[in-house]
Amino acid sequence: MYPFAAGTFDSVVSRYGVMFFGDPVAAFGNIGRALRPGGRLAFVCPADAALNGWVDAMAVLRDLLPLGDFGRPGLPGMFSLAAPDRIRDVLTAAGFTDVTVKQAQKYGTWGSGAADAAEFLLATGPGRHLMGQVGATTRGRARQALEDHLRAHETADGTVRLRSTSWLVTADRPA
Repeated sequence: MYPFAAGTFDSVVSRYGVMFFGDPVAAFGNIGRALRPGGRLAFVCPADAALNGWVDAMAVLRDLLPLGDFGRPGLPGMFSLAAPDRIRDVLTAAGFTDVTVKQAQKYGTWGSGAADAAEFLLATGPGRHLMGQVGATTRGRARQALEDHLRAHETADGTVRLRSTSWLVTADRPA
């Protein structure tokens, strides 16, 4: 755990980073101690995998790539804080008060066509990790399967748009 000086920060902001804590209660407790009394925590983390189009897209590769429990809330990894009740429980146990969890949902552009979007998804951290576990033939089949799936998400101008859903979370350190 990083030894932050106690009470030295007014606020803490994280964009898609806090979901990877091995012990989230201890980690948030450490962050809370670094905040001055009345300080504020704000972070964004992914909502349930089923609310994210890129996860649906990656799920079509289940027969080709070792997805395992990819996308299951509560497990270690990017969806560990995907359930609002878990977020509230963790932050409350870490000593935070006035916890709010608000849904933010948008459609984002993931590529200039199905091939471009597939390349992007497979080159990001999760995609790169999964593709690195299979041979060249399977990688080619996975790329094609993903591209085929993404064609249904192409807009009239050819861009691929997928829904992304996250939680915007705020909490306070007691005064």
